[in-house]
Amino acid sequence: MLKSNDTLFFSAAFNHAPIGMALVSASGTWLRVNRSLCDILGYPEAELLGRTFSDVTFHEDRGTSWENFNLLIEGTINIVKLEKRYVHKNGQLIWVAVHASKVMSESTGAPYILAQIQDISDRRKTELLLHNSEKLSLVGQMAAGVAHEIRNPLTAVKGFLQLMKSEGVKEQYYDIVFSEFHRIELILTELLVLAKPQEAKMESKDLNQLLSEVVTLMESQSIMSNVRIRFVCALPLIYIDCDENQIKQVVINLVKNAIDAMPDGGEALIDLQLLGDEVQIVVSDQGAGIPDDQLEKIGQPFFTSKENGNGLGMMISFKIIENHGGRIEIESKVGEGTRVKIRLPIGQNQPPTARAGDAAGCGSNA
Repeated sequence: MLKSNDTLFFSAAFNHAPIGMALVSASGTWLRVNRSLCDILGYPEAELLGRTFSDVTFHEDRGTSWENFNLLIEGTINIVKLEKRYVHKNGQLIWVAVHASKVMSESTGAPYILAQIQDISDRRKTELLLHNSEKLSLVGQMAAGVAHEIRNPLTAVKGFLQLMKSEGVKEQYYDIVFSEFHRIELILTELLVLAKPQEAKMESKDLNQLLSEVVTLMESQSIMSNVRIRFVCALPLIYIDCDENQIKQVVINLVKNAIDAMPDGGEALIDLQLLGDEVQIVVSDQGAGIPDDQLEKIGQPFFTSKENGNGLGMMISFKIIENHGGRIEIESKVGEGTRVKIRLPIGQNQPPTARAGDAAGCGSNA
């Protein structure tokens, strides 16, 4: 409550404050404003007194402003801190930070609102510039990521064309080449719709079949690198709810990493396991392994141990698996190789499962 012996001090502080000050009635009418607030809004004092704060509030912010104002008057809350937009006399939008609280008249006991109003337009402009800069950086990262992901199917296409040249044309090669071109088209489509993100197309898919197709797609690259891809699974039928192309994208990236980790040849193993209500895909190699200080950085943008890599493939893979409700774990020992584990929830609708003994024929080799 304002007391009489505080009146002189309050009046001086109010009038000479470097930020806008206003005393507002319970109906929202400005009863008193200082010079700083007049400068912020571009109105002389006489044109503001008798008007409500809503009269100069940007129309999109009026609802929130009135809601908080009424809560203050009712005593539901004691202080309001918010950022909103006023409209300057010349029509320009002004961002302000408002700090308001309720005071009581000593003589009548009537409630008033005392508001401190600071012009933060310059700060908001700086924040917008930073936000746009971050968006440009993200676009750059995504562009590099898309280029990285397109390189995978192009490598497969190049490999099959080389096989066609050396071994003759096989009908199966045509299907795989067209499939890879289709994957490139899908990736480019994702780039074009970055401004309008779309949800993943989730469908129930046979994971065994999906992984078998990945083995076929990577066959040519593995042959040229003297690497054998071996695929084994615990059950012939394991269904997950997924975006098939995205999961293929992740596994292809992991298999390609495994092949690249064995420049002198070796074996890349894809192991499919059922663990309770989760399915686990393990991609392992017999490469040189990854030191501990580098292992914890995998998945960070632009971190890579490859000479020509950019690290975005793993960053994208982590994000895809996270969006599917799963996780990726990486184990590695220097001199022994690396194991990448993908955990995903099994699908809601599972077909009748075969006996574990029937699993012998569910894998494939390349």
